[in-house]
Amino acid sequence: MKKFGIICFTMILLGVASSNAQGILDKIDRTLDKADKAGKQADRAGKTGGKLSSFFGKKKSAEEVVAETKTTVNISGVDFATLKSINEKAENTKGVLSSKMKFNTSGSIISLEHSGTTEDLLIALQKTNPDIFTEKNIEALEDGQISIKIKK
Repeated sequence: MKKFGIICFTMILLGVASSNAQGILDKIDRTLDKADKAGKQADRAGKTGGKLSSFFGKKKSAEEVVAETKTTVNISGVDFATLKSINEKAENTKGVLSSKMKFNTSGSIISLEHSGTTEDLLIALQKTNPDIFTEKNIEALEDGQISIKIKK
């Protein structure tokens, strides 16, 4: 009889514990459902906003630089450290959007995407790096290409 009482007490205790656990799981489930509904509602609002904004078009910001021209700067007679310094100064030049550098001992190349003409770029580069882009170092200036030879 004593065993039967202990078993009944244990069953009642486990039943109460499992019902409490089920209550906690139900609360978690309801919270997750609310989060899902809020996410779906935000997605729908985003789609509606996207449709409305497409009617008005996108406006460009005043600070946005548009790369109109690609210019290749051919440089001969420089080592890697000098070329890296020239590339960093060219990247920081006003109107330059991006630059790519290729090093070779016989002749290195810096490809620049910029706004304006090649002549405008050369004038800006002469301001940021006057030692390299002096008139005595310039060998050729064509549309989309500047050739520089550094005399040691």
